[in-house]
Amino acid sequence: MKILKSDSVAGGSASNGHNMGSQNGHENHTVQLKTPRQEELVRLMVQSLQDMGLSESAKTLQKESGRSLETPTVTDFRHGVLYGDWETVERLLSSLEIRNRDIETVKFLIREQKYLELVEKQDMAKALHVLRHELGPLNLNTERVHELSSFIMCPNAESLRVRAQWDGAEGLSRASLLNTLQAYMPSATMIPPHRLDVLLDQAVQLQKMNCLYHNVDEDDTTLYVDHCCSRQRFPCNTTHIFDEHTDEVWFIAFSHNGNYLASASRDTRVAIWSLQEWSLMHTLCGHTKAVTYLAWSPDDTKLLTASSDTYLRLWNVTTGECPIEYSRHTDGVTACAWLPDGQRFVSASVDKNIYLWNIEGDILHKWAGIRVMDLTVSRDGAVMLAVYEKHLRMYTLEDKAETGLITESDCITSVAIAEDGHHVLVNLSNEEVHLWDLRQKRLVRKYVGNKQGRFVIRSCLGGLHDNFILSGSEDCKIYVWHRDKGVLIEELTGHTGCVNAVCWNPKRNMFASASDDHTIRIWG
Repeated sequence: MKILKSDSVAGGSASNGHNMGSQNGHENHTVQLKTPRQEELVRLMVQSLQDMGLSESAKTLQKESGRSLETPTVTDFRHGVLYGDWETVERLLSSLEIRNRDIETVKFLIREQKYLELVEKQDMAKALHVLRHELGPLNLNTERVHELSSFIMCPNAESLRVRAQWDGAEGLSRASLLNTLQAYMPSATMIPPHRLDVLLDQAVQLQKMNCLYHNVDEDDTTLYVDHCCSRQRFPCNTTHIFDEHTDEVWFIAFSHNGNYLASASRDTRVAIWSLQEWSLMHTLCGHTKAVTYLAWSPDDTKLLTASSDTYLRLWNVTTGECPIEYSRHTDGVTACAWLPDGQRFVSASVDKNIYLWNIEGDILHKWAGIRVMDLTVSRDGAVMLAVYEKHLRMYTLEDKAETGLITESDCITSVAIAEDGHHVLVNLSNEEVHLWDLRQKRLVRKYVGNKQGRFVIRSCLGGLHDNFILSGSEDCKIYVWHRDKGVLIEELTGHTGCVNAVCWNPKRNMFASASDDHTIRIWG
């Protein structure tokens, strides 16, 4: 591209698509653009240069390309809105290719701004004229017109701005109006604001979405090369092995602060591990049969454990003591989950009952009739999900009502809720892992490759914004898929027995796996 010196274009004006001829005796050659895409790009570059304050460079580009950002009519319209020249604004409407069905709406929006500015200036006579003779005859949004009429009673400008939730003529209201009006015009007539920046951001986000190992929050992307994260950024190496348990490890969970890991085993014990010291902090003994499930309290000071011995136990994480035992279930307890207040929790059992407890041990509610194998509660405490054979039942915890049902193709062995609260992950005994959209009750994606048939396997979502799906497997491996693409990206080995559970630690960019080989592996 030929760049002219800034003094050669000082005081110049936009060309509106015509060759600017010569200046100071020198011929200014206009580049012939060959495709519509090139013309679009030049206009976007002009807009971007103007956004950055490089007005002289923008003028030079317009002169050399023979293309302007917008027509004089659009420029006059833009200035009219930003400087409150409402007569000019309405006069130009017929030249802006606005669809006939939208023209009345556009007029309403313009006159609404005009009316509010007159009320702000306390020019009530002109404001009433606009209300009665300009807004009223449009016969649009009668409710809004009535609301606008009430603003006449505002004693001062500040009261108006508060009541109307409007920041005034000297604020951003005119710029906001311009952006709103722009939506009613062809994009080629008035290019949306900061369009090149938006396109570049979209391109970067698309590259991140397609990056199989994207797992970092810092913005280290550049426009100079395509974005691609190295495999080394994913925790795919065993860094520590915990081998305190003497039998199969069935369940693991990181504390919310990421500093501890708790494990539940068939050996009837629970272990709490410090990830700061990489050592065993407590061995919790008291259950008489296998420990099937555990849950950290929201503040990480307590640990709730569930067992095949029909009991739930509440443990003090600091001391390792068990101050309370809960004994309402009559068969093995399969799952438990805290509500966000840290004072209530739910538990499920093969005795076909789900109980809502308070921390003192009182039953607040009972759902009866289904043999629940797993359950979870959304982070906001609004929804409880319970697994029953091939079904995933949804309940609202406020009114205790069942609100939905998802039916799968095979038995569900576990459920995990995503960070967004709208998606859930379920493991099936037919060797598939499924991601569901709860709001639409729609199957989003299937993940295949892991082996599962005889055992309960617990998968999880992990990584930055839950980018990954991780699952254990009966072939002793851990399978990792890219969530959105469904591509299997890792088959991690190391365990010598069925991998029963995996869980992700978002605070430390690591995950843990638990196995029938009695060990827990930390991957980093």
